[in-house]
Amino acid sequence: MREKIKKIPVYISCISYLYFILTYFVMNRVAFSFFFFILGTLLMVYYYLFKLIDGKKGIKMLINIIISVFLIMFSFVEFKIVSYPKETTTKSDYIIVLGARVVGKEPGLTLKGRLERACEYATKYNNKCKIVVSGGKGDGERISEAEAMKRYLVSKGIDENRIIKEDKSVNTQQNFLFSKDKIENDSNKSISNIKVTAVTTDFHTFRSSLYAKRAGYKEISFFTRSSEKILIPVMYTREFFAVIKAYTIAAI
Repeated sequence: MREKIKKIPVYISCISYLYFILTYFVMNRVAFSFFFFILGTLLMVYYYLFKLIDGKKGIKMLINIIISVFLIMFSFVEFKIVSYPKETTTKSDYIIVLGARVVGKEPGLTLKGRLERACEYATKYNNKCKIVVSGGKGDGERISEAEAMKRYLVSKGIDENRIIKEDKSVNTQQNFLFSKDKIENDSNKSISNIKVTAVTTDFHTFRSSLYAKRAGYKEISFFTRSSEKILIPVMYTREFFAVIKAYTIAAI
């Protein structure tokens, strides 16, 4: 039994390698997939390193302390990400749909999911609000994310006059900053006095709220799309590092 417990890092390593193969090769190179290849390798190194330094308790203790601190921090941040409110149906003055990958001229899987939720909110819960589609043109994209979003929404019956296009942003922080300018120009009000609902994917909500508040949004809520179940490990793990980055940049 003790030997089986010692081999837990090896078992997790094998699972990490398999998940990497699935997300990178089978699912067309999902972003951040390589983390699980690296994780699997580190776990293997950890397992064999502990065998090599058997008897050196001080080194083992130091390594375990470092790992424990990381796991505590990881768990705390993931709790914040998972527990943040993700579906508010109260009426807002504007929706912001946060951009994601476009394949050629068509919304990718993540972006299409967000647009479906935007359509649901704009037709079922609030058929008078304006919709800001926010996202610039990334590498490999033939049109901007905003343009792809606008075309999709119009194809689903959303009135073109309700749509405001913000096509310069390249990250979440810019999504909120540049959309703020569009909303304030359209409404002639300060963003602090405007109710806004952001549409994104569930894992992205907590970090989005940080950027929104820094940009001056006082009444911000979210209406999110659930992550594809197979992508939950990679998306939520990547988001952990993105949240740490967001806090680090704010502290500098």
